[in-house]
Amino acid sequence: MNRTLFAWELGDNFGHVTRDLPIALALRKMGHEVMFCVKDVSAAQQVLAKEGFRFVQAPQIPRSAPSVRSPASYSEILITSGYSSTSLLAGLVNGWLTIFGLFEPDVVVINHAPTALLAAKVANIPTVLTCTGFELPPAAEVLPSIVPWEHVPESRLARADQAVSNLMNDILRLHGKPLLTRASDLFANAKCLMTTFPELDHYGNRPQQHYVGPVAAMPKARTIGWPDVNGKRIFAYLHPSIPGLEYLLATLKGGATNVLCVIPGISTAIADAFRGRSLAILNQPVSLQALLPTADLVIASGAGLVSEALLAGVPLLMTPQFVEQALLARRVEAFGAGVHWAPQRTAESARAIVEKALSTESLRVRAQCFASKYQSYSMEKAVAEIASAILTAAMSPHHGHSSGGPRPRSTLKRSTFAGE
Repeated sequence: MNRTLFAWELGDNFGHVTRDLPIALALRKMGHEVMFCVKDVSAAQQVLAKEGFRFVQAPQIPRSAPSVRSPASYSEILITSGYSSTSLLAGLVNGWLTIFGLFEPDVVVINHAPTALLAAKVANIPTVLTCTGFELPPAAEVLPSIVPWEHVPESRLARADQAVSNLMNDILRLHGKPLLTRASDLFANAKCLMTTFPELDHYGNRPQQHYVGPVAAMPKARTIGWPDVNGKRIFAYLHPSIPGLEYLLATLKGGATNVLCVIPGISTAIADAFRGRSLAILNQPVSLQALLPTADLVIASGAGLVSEALLAGVPLLMTPQFVEQALLARRVEAFGAGVHWAPQRTAESARAIVEKALSTESLRVRAQCFASKYQSYSMEKAVAEIASAILTAAMSPHHGHSSGGPRPRSTLKRSTFAGE
């Protein structure tokens, strides 16, 4: 038996814990101990606690005023996440080292957790990365811009990389570890399994990476049917804060369509103003098993639903709100399986983009080509492959234990942080 710690540090919403959940279930079924360290304990409570997994809060920086400018690269994301001073980064690393000392993991699974990865280098703990494209920047001398639609001077990107690598090297030097040559070296030599498809990699297809496909497991959702009206069937999953939401809902209500719309957190007033006979608005997730095969269009922004729609051969209307979603939308448009609703959204642009998405037959053709290409994809196979990689990493020599097997631990630590 070994111990696996799943680490989640950056990013929002449920996607991070739902990605780790099926892997954790597989490991536990095989008799191994599992622990989670998460950014959002509320999301963990709703997903992990129901399955009997224990979790703790990940080290986080104190809340501060928003940055004047948005990050333009992965390094600039790190700078806003604690990589702004040696003392602050040292504190975050020490937080992770304390968690490692309490749980004594044989392997750490990195889920958008760069500081946990840095701390694992300090502690000589093997790591396995389960990344979407956005969470793993390319192995480049200078990390590329994450806003390719804007002009970002390379000098700015290089300065950010240098600042971040200097701080990481301060930490590594403090602990007597080998230094990094460049910022992207943080991810070097770690086993990585990309939980996406090459076409959906935010940085573009990287042939040197190993793509296993998306992994996710949500708690059981209720089954619901389409509204009982004629018209093209549209499934939409939206966030109440997306710019232009009411313009889009007005378009969907006024069209000759059959719409099922899920908007968690939507106010009752807005939902009541737009729902009608041909537009059902719900605030809880629903089962997609019966809906997607009969849908004509999916409106979405997150990677999980985008993948599910394409695997079902359904074209997409993307409604990006954040940089990560905008990069994904560009990837979907690049292979012709969807369109995206551009910023500066208006009632007129909402009507135009919905009409374009429904009337462009080539979008469905390209989505069906995607589905055909990946018809052999199986999430069960992806989970098994990731679990196997975790177990292999766990058996590698580390912490001065050279036999290649799990090391002995104290009874106190076992009873304190044991799994279920």
